Amino acid sequence: MSKELLLFELEKTRGWTLDLFEGMKEEDMHIIPEGFPNSIHWQLGHIAGMMEMVTAALTDKNTDTSKRYQKYFGFGTSPDDFDGETPATDEIEALLKGQPERLEDLDEAVLDDDLPREFMGMTTRREQFAFMILHEAMHVGKVQEMKRVLENQ
Repeated sequence: MSKELLLFELEKTRGWTLDLFEGMKEEDMHIIPEGFPNSIHWQLGHIAGMMEMVTAALTDKNTDTSKRYQKYFGFGTSPDDFDGETPATDEIEALLKGQPERLEDLDEAVLDDDLPREFMGMTTRREQFAFMILHEAMHVGKVQEMKRVLENQ
C-alpha cells in the first residue's frame, strides 16, 4: 500500500473518529455502558495511543506521549487504571487531530523499515501503519455501539 493510499485511508477513518466527539457530553464519555469493558474515553485514548506508537516511530521518534498513552489505554488496561495524569478527552482529541499532519511529510522509504520486533505477524512499519488504520476503524464501530447503548439507557 502506497504512502498516499495509507494517508487517504487514515484521513477517512480519522474523520469518523473525530465525528464521535460531536454531540457527546463529557460525562457520558466516562460511563462504561452495560455489556462493554471500557468507556468511550478509554476507547478514544486507545485509538490515539496505538496510532501514536506508529506516528512517533515514523516521524519525530518522541515516544514520551506514546508511553503515557500505553500506560492508560494500552492492551489490558481499563478506566480503573486512570488517575490524575490520564490524558483528558480534549487532549486525546487534539492528538488525534494532529497525527495525520505529522505523517504528511513522511519519507515513503521509512515505511519499509523493519519493526524492532514482530507485531502480530507484521514485520515492517508499512504493515503496522496499515493495520493501525484497520484497528482504528474497528474501534470507531465499537464507540458507535456504545453511544447507541448510552442514548437508549
